[in-house]
Amino acid sequence: MTIKLQCHCGNIGMEMKQLPDLLGDCNCSICRRYKSLWGYYAPEDVTITGEELSSYIWGDKDVDFRRCSNCGCVTHYITTDKCPTKILAVNFRMADPSVYKAITIRAIDGASSGAPGCSEKT
Repeated sequence: MTIKLQCHCGNIGMEMKQLPDLLGDCNCSICRRYKSLWGYYAPEDVTITGEELSSYIWGDKDVDFRRCSNCGCVTHYITTDKCPTKILAVNFRMADPSVYKAITIRAIDGASSGAPGCSEKT
């Protein structure tokens, strides 16, 4: 099985060989604004195609959010070198809901613990 997602304009594409075990729905100050559903992968398990990605890092600088510079869709984030384990989180809102309807969605209380960060996958 290959899962393919893309931003609204199609400039940025992401491909994974399997669906994630769960999706994270974080309520931190940035994720609630993005209204993202994060699927967690090792960076080497995701192929990202396209150009013109913008980057946004804030707060504790654990997470580097990426978005398409053309349409503005937040496509993924990657943990920075501050984190002991690299995580690439793909925004499954880039997929049709039928792709992820059977995946468990776990609420993450990032509002109490800070922003998404090194331990979001756990």
